[in-house]
Amino acid sequence: MKNYIGNLPKKGRGEASRLANSLGVSTTLISQVLSGAKSLTPEQTQRLIAYLGLTSLEADYLTFMVHKERAGTADLKKYWNSKLSQIREDSLKISNRVKIDKILNDEERVVFYSSPLYSAIRLYTSVGENGKNLFEICERFEISRAKAANILNFLVKAGLCEEKNNRYLLGAQKTHLEHDSPHLLRHHSNWRSRAIYYSESLLESEMMYTAPVSLSRKDFEILREEMAVFIKKFLERVHNSSAEEIACLNLDFFWIRK
Repeated sequence: MKNYIGNLPKKGRGEASRLANSLGVSTTLISQVLSGAKSLTPEQTQRLIAYLGLTSLEADYLTFMVHKERAGTADLKKYWNSKLSQIREDSLKISNRVKIDKILNDEERVVFYSSPLYSAIRLYTSVGENGKNLFEICERFEISRAKAANILNFLVKAGLCEEKNNRYLLGAQKTHLEHDSPHLLRHHSNWRSRAIYYSESLLESEMMYTAPVSLSRKDFEILREEMAVFIKKFLERVHNSSAEEIACLNLDFFWIRK
């Protein structure tokens, strides 16, 4: 709550009073809660959740935090800590933050993730109002007519593209691979290989950044969460953006082991 107020315009001036009025408590209690001297009751927490407009996951996290602070035994605190840890793990799963339109079966995944061309051509059909024809796709990716036709036939059958009057349009908006999928390594490798290939001819408008660093485990978790939030915002912005060209975002953040 302290971070929430600090991030408001004018550093949240007057927000403590508004919170107190909404929760039906004194500003003194709000100050004590912000300093960590006291905790809210479960009832006050529910009013705070409504005031802040938290999501279901955020509401659970705040509620469990309050229960942990009010717990009278070490075992009970441990129980609520385990609940908080589970929520943190769930919140970091990209699949919980991203709406998925299409789940490919295993046979489709083997084909789709065998080459970055499948994804690139699928996305390219979203550029422009009327999709793309076979000739435009051959020209854009410098591939043969037979290869383009084979890829397009697969994309249509898988529901990832639609074919109307010999023009191809984007079908399902999003796909997603689970973090333990055997196809994920190929997917990462496909696009990182492309990034390395393009690195020698980057345009001024493009960006590529690599930074090995040392940092605390706590800051690693904080930055990991911020990146997960960014990915959600990135996908929301892309979803609402006019399709003028195709691009790729690769984002890596990992502990250096060997």
